[in-house]
Amino acid sequence: KQELRDIPQTVTVLTELLLDDRNLDDFREVLKTTAGVTFMAGETGEEDVRLRGFSLGQAGDIYVDGLRDAPLIERDTFNHDRVEILKGSASMLFGKGSTGGVVNQVSKQPFLMDQHEVDVTVGSGNERRVTGDINLKTGEDSALRINAMSHDADNHGATIDKKGIAPSYRWGIGTRDEFSFGLYHLE
Repeated sequence: KQELRDIPQTVTVLTELLLDDRNLDDFREVLKTTAGVTFMAGETGEEDVRLRGFSLGQAGDIYVDGLRDAPLIERDTFNHDRVEILKGSASMLFGKGSTGGVVNQVSKQPFLMDQHEVDVTVGSGNERRVTGDINLKTGEDSALRINAMSHDADNHGATIDKKGIAPSYRWGIGTRDEFSFGLYHLE
């Protein structure tokens, strides 16, 4: 709840609008566009992502909605409201580790208004991407939001075939007790 200007560390926030403008549809691409983040070849053949020289994966410094996430996995940005990158030691906020900083992926949440959006991207290499963001007000203090994505491409053998869905339901919005249930599935 603290204002960004009052946090004693450098914070980079990549909003949904910025992710859409830059056409960043993969979490790795989001990290690659951020100053202070580097990618190195790991000993197991996996990429080692480092923030200010410290490994994000080994320290467990990748979060989703403030909860620790698995090491860097394939994660699409179709359900991201924003990506927050906190640079500098963050152990007072996130526990042990967090020497280089923390990356927090914030999911889209239902809100009290009907709003629908569909984005279509067509590109070279037979690229086709469709995303849908549907928010429905279901009651005075409840809402349902469904985000879905389909992405296909075939550029001379380099293929992409992924589909995802992320429904979420919130009730008690604006009241003292607010509850939320969500699911994220990427194939």
